[in-house]
Parts: sequence; structure tokens; C-alpha cells
Amino acid sequence: MAATTTTTVEELVNTEWINPAILEYAHDYAVAAPFLNWQDLRGKATKVGSFVRKVLDTATKPTNESTDLSNETFETTAVQLTAVEVGVRRDVTDAAVEEGIMGAQIFDMLAQDAGVLLGISLDDDICALFGGLSTSVGATGVNLSIANMVEAQAQVRMNKMRGALVYILDDQQASDYQAAQAAATSTTVNDFFQVSGGIESGYLGTFMGAQVWQTGLCDTANTGDDVAGACFIRGDLNPRSAAFGGVMTRDVRSETERDASARLTEFVVTAKWGVGEIADEAGCSIITDA
Repeated sequence: MAATTTTTVEELVNTEWINPAILEYAHDYAVAAPFLNWQDLRGKATKVGSFVRKVLDTATKPTNESTDLSNETFETTAVQLTAVEVGVRRDVTDAAVEEGIMGAQIFDMLAQDAGVLLGISLDDDICALFGGLSTSVGATGVNLSIANMVEAQAQVRMNKMRGALVYILDDQQASDYQAAQAAATSTTVNDFFQVSGGIESGYLGTFMGAQVWQTGLCDTANTGDDVAGACFIRGDLNPRSAAFGGVMTRDVRSETERDASARLTEFVVTAKWGVGEIADEAGCSIITDA
């Protein structure tokens, strides 16, 4: 058979060039999870973790030297947290692997992406707890102020709790906070906070010695007029006085399952956790204008 020739170079030119570096989508900062008191339940044959606290008693005085002291029962109370499953499934067709520019490396990209999605889901669960704290500062429809930041720390001290604090602020609160920083005097900056100049991690520097972080995952309050951030005792540094706790029965796990008739591979990433408030006095809601 004779070879067929053409007078064009179309066979040598791609219809389009696809950059192999796939660009990232915008997503919320996941910042809260490291500051919980975590229980690892893997291998413990349960999905429920209990956080036990002592109950405060008072010392008694005998009426005289020969009077026996009255017995005070040592009491405790507990909060139980239950782990629930969360996951991401992607169906990867044979064509996507065989004909796509990434080939089998698409599974690596999907694994990294699932990690991001699970991290956001976990932080969303944690931030939903902030509005449930009994102590709060701020006013409906009023922007967050430096005074709110100071009062939040003071409220935790007034609750008689001890430990290293951390702030988690909503995006709008973070904007108000940085605007207040920009308007502050040099004395206030030097004495009260250290400013962060980057946007790579949601870290906003420190305020009165406590780290400040930003996320868009905080819930709204007062029928959407406000948002709820929080100042609370860190569970990673002070687990015995932490405001929030978490349990995990399954770390992030990835699995594949072949569906031959559909010519695809199911790629599933799951984890199993639960979070909750374990010491109400150890935190303070910051509720300000949305």
C-alpha cells in the first residue's frame, strides 16, 4: 500500500496545550484542629471517648482539735464524644488514566485533594462549636475591636481557667482585627501584639502572647447578622484544661476498588472522628458583625 502524504503540518500540532501543573482552587484555611485535646481510639474497640473532669470541692475546718473532719466525696464529671465517618469518593475512568496528561499520577493528585477536603471538614466541625460557649464578648452588628480581643482573654481568666490561649477568627473578624492593628499606636503594637505580614497559612501573628488564626469556617450568629470566633485554651499545650476535645478511630485511609464493567477504579478516602466542647469555662465566644 502506498503511503499517503499531506501538504500541511496539522498532524504535528496539538489542538491545545495543557499545562501539567494544575492550578489550585480557593478554599478556607484549616487551622483549628491542632489546638484540641485529642484521644486516639484506634485499636481500642470503641468509637466513644470520655473526657473526665474533677469537680471542685471546699476544704473544711473542724470545730476543735478533737473533732473529726467531715468526709468530702471526690467527684468527677465526664463528656463523651463519638467518632463518625467522613469520606471522599472519586471514580477514575480508564480513559482518564490512559489518555490524560497525568496518567496514573492522577491518583496522587486525588489523594492530596482528599486530604484538603477532609481537613476543611474537620475544621468546619470544630468551628461550629464556638458559638456554643457560655461566655462571650462583642456586640451584634459591631465590628471586632482590640477591646474585644482583650476582654476575651479576661473572660477566660475570670472563669478561673489556666493555660495557653489561641484565637480563631472568622474572615470578617480577621479583617476588622487587622484594620484595628493598622490604626493602633506604636505603643499598642509593641506591647500587645506582633503582626504577621503573610497570607500563606491564615496566621495573623500574636495578641498578648496568644496566637491568632483566620478561617472562613466560623458559623454565623444572630440570624446571620454576626459571626462567631473564639478565644480558648489550647489542648495541645494544656490537655487537662482544654476547651475542646476530639476522638479519632480511623486516621485518613485511601483505598481503590476496580469496577471492570464500568471501566473505572473507585478511589475512596475516609477518616473517622468526633469533636466537642469538653470544658465550657476554658473558652470565650467572640461574636461580632458579619
